[in-house]
Amino acid sequence: MHGRRFSSAPPGLLGCRILTVAAAADPRPPHKEVGLQAFVEARYEYHWAPLLGCLVGQLEHIGAAQPSHVIGAVTGISYQPPQDAELPALLEDGLAALGVGSRIVNQSFPNRLQRFRWRQRVRSELRADRPVTAYGVGVSAFGPTWGLIVGCDDGRRAWRRDGPMTEQVSPWLAESEFDDSPVLILITVRQDGSPDAGQIAQVAGQAFAQSIDRAWRDLLERIEVLESDIELEPQRYSHEVQALAANWGEAATFWREFPHEDFGSIAQLIAVALSRYSTLFPYPMGGQPNNPGVRSAAVHILHEAAEILAAGH
Repeated sequence: MHGRRFSSAPPGLLGCRILTVAAAADPRPPHKEVGLQAFVEARYEYHWAPLLGCLVGQLEHIGAAQPSHVIGAVTGISYQPPQDAELPALLEDGLAALGVGSRIVNQSFPNRLQRFRWRQRVRSELRADRPVTAYGVGVSAFGPTWGLIVGCDDGRRAWRRDGPMTEQVSPWLAESEFDDSPVLILITVRQDGSPDAGQIAQVAGQAFAQSIDRAWRDLLERIEVLESDIELEPQRYSHEVQALAANWGEAATFWREFPHEDFGSIAQLIAVALSRYSTLFPYPMGGQPNNPGVRSAAVHILHEAAEILAAGH
């Protein structure tokens, strides 16, 4: 089957092999698996928002492909400040509008039993030819991030992963690293119907309305930082700025495809303003975020964007 690799007996011996297994008692506990190797051919799609890049690859692999601007708008990822670690509030509803059922776990300091259960769930998903989105699987220059689990190899005691910088660092994540993570955030998906254009527009509108206040406060916080004497690390700051601008650019694209008398114009104006903001801080060089003149220009643009969102409340 596409994306899976399992050992199998020659066709002529298959029936005999089944009879042998049925006749012999397996000394291992029923939940214990030994020597499992399972791989899927899903690929992470590079995106400024790694969670969105994972979902694009995940949905494409299960036959429910959607462009990133649709997934981002309907789940609310496009409106979320890049530095926020919380899952979008409408993630499940947004995926459901796309005809995708999901199961999400978000646990801080999980105990051994919780980790064991989710290791088993990941293995089950891989055997069913479905990748799993997980936090901490991807790698960035600024710490762990979202990535796809696309395989497991008991011989290596490791997960095969695909995500930001995984090819440069290592395509394998040791199970011990997975077990040591202080948080367990995993997303599994399966096709569960067909996309509903009306539902997509409705849920995306809810996501937009629920996100305006947080997006507005984020702009004010950015202004406060730039008006302070806080020194900014250029590369990290520019990466965050580019992600913010790219996400709102995709939001504007979505609302051009799904016209709305209010959300469309707001998203377009914010996207234009943040595009100007992003030109001040090119990635990866970062620009000069500690230069007073550059900061002043950025503050002016952010005030414009904040006023647009305030008017849209």
